[in-house]
Amino acid sequence: MAFGFADLPAELTEAVLVVSAASGNPNSIAALSQTSKFFYDLIYRCPDQHLWREIFLTTFDDPRPALNHLSTISGGHPGLEFNWTQEYINRIGAARYIRRPVQTTAPASSQSDIPTSLSVVKALLSVITTSLPFPSSPPISLTFLTDSPESNSRFAPMINSPPFPPLLLLLTANYSALLGSVNATWLQDLLEIGFPPELTRTLMAKLSFDVQGHAPYQPTLTSASHWIGSEVGQLFHKLICCTGFIPIAAPAPELADTSIPGAWPVTSTSASPDSASALDENEDLPALPITCSRTSLYTEGQSADARTLARRRVYDMRYLGPARMWGPFQPVRRDTTDSPQSNQLDIIDEDENEDNDEEDEDEEDNLGLMHLGLMNGRRVPDLSPPIKSYELVPDYVWLASARIVVEANLREMFRQSPFLTAFSTGDILPYMRKMHTMCIGGSPGYWVAWENRSRDGEGSEGSGKSKQGEVEGWDWAGVSGIWKRCVCWLDYRDLLVHNLAPEKFLEDGVQEACRVIPLTIRITGYSESPIPPGSTTRPLPTIHVEGESIGSDRSTDDLRKVTGTVSIISDGTIRWQMVSTAAGSDEPEWSSEAVQIGGPGAAVGFLGMWTGATHERPDPLGPFWAWKVA
Repeated sequence: MAFGFADLPAELTEAVLVVSAASGNPNSIAALSQTSKFFYDLIYRCPDQHLWREIFLTTFDDPRPALNHLSTISGGHPGLEFNWTQEYINRIGAARYIRRPVQTTAPASSQSDIPTSLSVVKALLSVITTSLPFPSSPPISLTFLTDSPESNSRFAPMINSPPFPPLLLLLTANYSALLGSVNATWLQDLLEIGFPPELTRTLMAKLSFDVQGHAPYQPTLTSASHWIGSEVGQLFHKLICCTGFIPIAAPAPELADTSIPGAWPVTSTSASPDSASALDENEDLPALPITCSRTSLYTEGQSADARTLARRRVYDMRYLGPARMWGPFQPVRRDTTDSPQSNQLDIIDEDENEDNDEEDEDEEDNLGLMHLGLMNGRRVPDLSPPIKSYELVPDYVWLASARIVVEANLREMFRQSPFLTAFSTGDILPYMRKMHTMCIGGSPGYWVAWENRSRDGEGSEGSGKSKQGEVEGWDWAGVSGIWKRCVCWLDYRDLLVHNLAPEKFLEDGVQEACRVIPLTIRITGYSESPIPPGSTTRPLPTIHVEGESIGSDRSTDDLRKVTGTVSIISDGTIRWQMVSTAAGSDEPEWSSEAVQIGGPGAAVGFLGMWTGATHERPDPLGPFWAWKVA
């Protein structure tokens, strides 16, 4: 009597499917499901998700540790429901979409790319969110062994602190296997070829990429506000906050489509990853030729062009406003008549001020301050009632631009060593792009407070009740310690000139200042966080901090006092709010608003915006990036 594959016990068939996934052949699962109703029901209609859980765990991290930790921070309950089937299908489908083979023809549609692009971006963000947290007891010490000069100054540890997070040294030494995250390695390998070109081209200032099968896109110097209301836009830029700018890959010349002048194909999948058909091995879909000059496909050209658009966005003085809490947040509306740009600075048309252009205008007005509404210098009133933390939503378009600008400036500041045997700070910087820096708890000392809280119910530093006697707490965000903060700015006159004529950002020779400033932070107490509407659970308490930073735009020795708070905002993101004083004074001079990138306590740190503490109309602004080093 002959036996076939269908006669095997279900347990053995499932084991074969799991082995197929583990060996890198997930398409065979979909192929088997199409051979008979029996196999389809076995694979897609099993009463529980035990099969798909095992399939999922062959390729990705167990998401439960990360999701439980995130739920604790947001004040929710551990998420026991995770759709193993759909998550696996979405991720494999996203990978196939990015790696799809060469395409010859496809109908162009202004809407055809939106659902697919959104699904891909959501799948990649899910990979980051559910990455295995950094081990609380790593097998190797995360401490820099530096030979620091002796000093009696209480600021010596801050001054002599290393330039980058200790985790980067593990990555430079190829110790990533000790970190345990399969997700990080999977995503790192996938993004070696970049994002789908129809998304990456939206980061360009003037380089035009026509992707066949998608609507034409003409790059312009748009502000960050251009993307307000676009879900795929915000989520894609959230990815850029994590990865930095990745240029569109130029394939080998032999793969170019010579039938289209100037067209270069891109390796990438056009099947939608939203369904089980995303695993279908029979879907051989043609690839996406990109119409663009070959010279502009060089990495340097794309990176420079993306930097131009990013500069235009982070130095846009009209972006500031009380509706954004003077930070990189989407505007909060107080009534239905508010427009997304309400409470922001407006440019006045030149013809409206023709009568004011008299010969006796002072030099300051010759800069065009009147056209930006900046002449009077009065403070813009805050919204009423005041904005609550749960109303704030990060503006990832602005934050992604901040990452692009700061990272480019850091590359210029820390050049890689030209000697093969030498090792410089510039050789460490590229490792800030590694996906392991996104994992929960990768910054120094993050787990110490959590371990003490679990053991004793309180932390060893900055724990217990606040000075105001409001609530008890612990350092749940990994705040206390030494940080490095990279701050960028334009000369104030250049800032005004470029705001009056944004096209000047396209010119060569834009000069930015960039300085890495050491910052030490201590916890002073805790206060109660408001309960979001519709929720019955209060988020973790707001952390109140103080500290000092050394260095300013005038001197590297200036000492500034810092105060601020760390709290949870609407989407579970960690918000940093800080005010620093003028050098040698107690008068507030600058305010900063920022959000954590990656998971809580991730080594990549936080991105944000600085501006004047008094929020007057002529206040400058700029980006910064901070990471914990000790």
